[in-house]
Amino acid sequence: MEIANIFFQVTIFVLFFSISFPFLVSKFDNNLNYLDQLVFNIIIQINLILFLSFLNVSLKTILIVYFIYLSICVLFQLKNIIKIKLIFKKDNYFYLFLLIICLVLCLDISYSLTLGWDAQKFWIPKALNFYNYETIDNLSNVPNPQYPFLGSLLWATFWKISFFPEEYTGRLVYVFLYCVSLASLTETLKLSSTIKIIFFTILILLSYNYIRFDGHQDILIFCLISIGAKTLYTIISDNQKISLYQTVLLILICNALIWTKQEGTVYAFIIIFTLFFFSKIFLYKRIVFLGLVILLFSARIFIYKFYNLEVSLNSCCWSDLSLNALIEKFTFDRIITIIKFFLFIFLKNSFFLLGLVFLIISFFSNNILKKDMYIYFFYLMIYGFIFSAYITSELDLIFMFKSGGLDRLIFSSSPLYILIVTRYINAQNLKI
Repeated sequence: MEIANIFFQVTIFVLFFSISFPFLVSKFDNNLNYLDQLVFNIIIQINLILFLSFLNVSLKTILIVYFIYLSICVLFQLKNIIKIKLIFKKDNYFYLFLLIICLVLCLDISYSLTLGWDAQKFWIPKALNFYNYETIDNLSNVPNPQYPFLGSLLWATFWKISFFPEEYTGRLVYVFLYCVSLASLTETLKLSSTIKIIFFTILILLSYNYIRFDGHQDILIFCLISIGAKTLYTIISDNQKISLYQTVLLILICNALIWTKQEGTVYAFIIIFTLFFFSKIFLYKRIVFLGLVILLFSARIFIYKFYNLEVSLNSCCWSDLSLNALIEKFTFDRIITIIKFFLFIFLKNSFFLLGLVFLIISFFSNNILKKDMYIYFFYLMIYGFIFSAYITSELDLIFMFKSGGLDRLIFSSSPLYILIVTRYINAQNLKI
């Protein structure tokens, strides 16, 4: 019965997310493969579900509108559905392997039903709020109403439409997004489908752990950053002019990040700053990107204010943000403690170690890739933010590190290390 439920749920993901919106994606960019279209559809649809929640309607209404949207898309794109079948014939091995891996991981989730501490305290109450047909304004009655809720909303949405409505079925959407996002990064390799399958398998083996899918929202941040990393790669490393497809995709990724976790807002701005400083698009376009992300963040504040939800930081960690209080926390002992735990977590992160190995190889082979400067900038900003968050916190540092928060932060921001690997491999001009 569990296997039937999982197969049904994964089928739902594939069918729903394969349906493109009425304006054909090919009109945005003529070089898109099926996986690019799938990623674009995912980002469009999760933002649609999010936007509908802003109207203070129940999940029942959201689902009705969502199904109407999908039905309209199908009616307008019967020819496009035929094209999707043809694309499958071209790269069927890779896509079939992606589907099999997704099914296997979903099966593992179904036999490991433990929820993480944060998931129990913060995220599943929000999911239950939507699952029980409560609306956004009722989030003031759940723990930590200042936390964003996109992940919990998706959890409730796909939990509700499951064939057998078990709680874990809602979390399977994270598994699907995880597999698709890693497959998207794999597509940066300019090699055969067989090599891509091997590389994708290695990424799964290095990064999969049930604890990533126990209800914490960091896996959704990981997926969004992975897709954003692939987009940055095509714009910056390949020196492409930014297309309408990439423009819409990046903006909606940033919006999803803003509504996933508190730190997602910082990640959204870091992605845009990376694009701002390292892309070759016109300055006015970069300014427009930055302005749009500021507007999206302002919209989140407005919506929270409108529904009387908290917009403050976690008061348990940062209650006194005065300059004197912040300066007093910059002590030698605290800095050493943070650096020590940073190094420990880095040595546990497989993607960091993989990226480091290829960075060293490129250094000794005199093949230091200057085009990767945007990756180093991205991580300088990310780790600067994380260090600042810990050094200014009022909680005990040892307690914070042992709670696993740093491990999740490093993991969620780790996808760009994969680009160091794929850039080096592509630079060798291998014919395999």
